Amino acid sequence: MKYFLLIAISALTFNACKSKKNIDQETLPKDIALKPDNNLLQQSDREKLSAMIKEIESDIAKETCTDEALWRISPIGSKPCGGPSSYIAYPIKMENDMLPKIKNFTDAQSAFNKKYGLVSDCAVVPAPSGIRCENGKAVLISGNPGDGEVQ
Repeated sequence: MKYFLLIAISALTFNACKSKKNIDQETLPKDIALKPDNNLLQQSDREKLSAMIKEIESDIAKETCTDEALWRISPIGSKPCGGPSSYIAYPIKMENDMLPKIKNFTDAQSAFNKKYGLVSDCAVVPAPSGIRCENGKAVLISGNPGDGEVQ
């Protein structure tokens, strides 16, 4: 009787320890070495944004500002809370080329903000009140008197 009880308890114990649950390999923790480094991806995306804005600024810099009436102001970029991150002056004669580039940059920055869950101060960037030409370059004039120039 002693052996029968021992065998029965052992059998029940071994049977209870068997896993009847199917394991989904996708839900198991992954090896940390296989995880992409988010910081490297974010840095790569940030460099793409930087290249986009540099291209826009480079194209605009090819034009000399001699008459403010031949230039326009456009919002550019996207703050995480919404609204433009800044403003940029561009020559009217380049409008057909510049506006799609500005929109692409703004959309890309908005996607970047959402992808990485960025936050900001949510302060509204005031629109410039105008443009003035200084040394052949268009300079934005701050919309608020006494605030200085928009950079």
